[in-house]
Amino acid sequence: MYVDLSTTELSWRDIYHLCIGLVNPRPIALVSTISPDSRPNLAPFSFFNMVSGQPPVLMFCPALRRDGQPKDTLRNIRATGEFVVATVTEAIVEQAVRAGADLPTGQSEWEFAGLSPLPASRVRPALVMESPVNIECRLRQIIELGSGPGGGNLVLGDILALHIADWILGADGRVDPHKLRTVGRLGGEWYCAVSEPYELKIPEAPGG
Repeated sequence: MYVDLSTTELSWRDIYHLCIGLVNPRPIALVSTISPDSRPNLAPFSFFNMVSGQPPVLMFCPALRRDGQPKDTLRNIRATGEFVVATVTEAIVEQAVRAGADLPTGQSEWEFAGLSPLPASRVRPALVMESPVNIECRLRQIIELGSGPGGGNLVLGDILALHIADWILGADGRVDPHKLRTVGRLGGEWYCAVSEPYELKIPEAPGG
């Protein structure tokens, strides 16, 4: 199969589904935000990663809806400049997926998903009690990548605080992937679990 995006008759959604099936597994950010009038929101996003170590910065990309309008997560971050990212693990993946449902206005994603909010230390949006990792962030920048349906918005957040459950740490004080057991997003409705992690070391160059 060969696809030249300058000549293809495939729709943007066809290209999107091909690409998310190819670029995987993708870590999942469960993003907690709050509106200016204090309404909480919770939603999962699989376009997510760490992008800078110093300063510590992470990113996720909420796409515009099919009608070209921004999702509540993006609206809230634009208005308040704050958000929390919770790690999605095997233990809460079903709840995280439920948080992605398109609910009627006014219905709580927290209640529908069966997840519990806890107060954060540096920002107004809540932590997810059931997740072993919560990351408090302040908005650094939003880069708009498209203005129509499916258009991406690159949200960059400065990490302000980390909440890490002690039980996921190894003897060296670092996160043990055998204990954390994160979940990755594949294409379509497919997911995968980090159930058999293994180590590989980058070799030293000869004569180095």
